[in-house]
Amino acid sequence: MRVVIADDHEVVRIGLRTILEHSGEGYKVVGEASTGRELLKLLADTPCDLALIDFLMPEADEAAPVLDGVAMLRELRKQHPKLPIVVLTMMRNSAIFRTMYQEGVDAVVEKVRVVEELLVALRTVRAGRTYVSKRLGEHLAEGHATRGQGGKLAPALSVREAEVVRMFAQGRSITDIAALTHRSVKTISRQKRSAMEKLGLSSDGQLFEYARTHGLAG
Repeated sequence: MRVVIADDHEVVRIGLRTILEHSGEGYKVVGEASTGRELLKLLADTPCDLALIDFLMPEADEAAPVLDGVAMLRELRKQHPKLPIVVLTMMRNSAIFRTMYQEGVDAVVEKVRVVEELLVALRTVRAGRTYVSKRLGEHLAEGHATRGQGGKLAPALSVREAEVVRMFAQGRSITDIAALTHRSVKTISRQKRSAMEKLGLSSDGQLFEYARTHGLAG
């Protein structure tokens, strides 16, 4: 099976290639990419049977329009409607998990469980079924709720709210986020404020900490 790997960290790509090509299960890595745009360009010229991709891959050029996360999955599925997609992520937001599957992802594997679960996930996809890491599956089962400040139950963030939190935690200003996502500054401010209210957070410092502990800052 021909596999394309996409991750913005070279050491991760090396590790994934090693797991696949030493598995004895017939995997051959035929290409690698470090951004969403590189991935789409690679797939346009490289025949493959499966894409193994990181959900979050910032552009090397911070001025370039963002093409990662849900936007990347949407474009990937549009251009390659039948290509099996396995996503690697550190995120723990049930709304985003659901959106991944709505966009046609075949498997979601938690990054910290790659060694234990990646080959299992690939076998599941090859058998025509979907797969989700155990702990991520537990988050999905919790429904539309997550733990906010102080451990209280709070509504999960929407996909766009999570996107704003992630980009804000990466050091981008509200104006930058608005420009990169093609939304107004007012809309971005409202989505950031809504996210903080849902999570019971009262300061940017708390928002940064939430993003870090929930895998939204990478």
